[in-house]
Amino acid sequence: MKWFLYFISFTWIAIGCCFILYTEESREMLKKMYLRLPKEVIIVLAITFGIFFLMAASHSQNTWIIVVFGILAIAKGVFFFLNPGNLFEKTRDWYLYTATEQTYRFLGIIILIIGTAVFSWT
Repeated sequence: MKWFLYFISFTWIAIGCCFILYTEESREMLKKMYLRLPKEVIIVLAITFGIFFLMAASHSQNTWIIVVFGILAIAKGVFFFLNPGNLFEKTRDWYLYTATEQTYRFLGIIILIIGTAVFSWT
């Protein structure tokens, strides 16, 4: 499962760089992706990635943070499945339409740092 940690860290590094450098293009790409995919697919992907994180945790030098990522991903999938008060739609709409360019750049910095950390711990 070490391959999963490398894959996710390189993906996060690339996404973080795109959010920082190509903010508007990243937002448009996310709009296309989120509006095409049904909510159920996103839920299944979140839970699947959470399970992969839990399985890959033993291959990391910092097992606990990978376990936290896995638990958060599974919790996100379950939370969006239960969808109290249409929170999935509200969160998606905020992320796609309301968040400013500075918010996307800030998230890009955080994603880039987390991706680099996961890569260095693998």
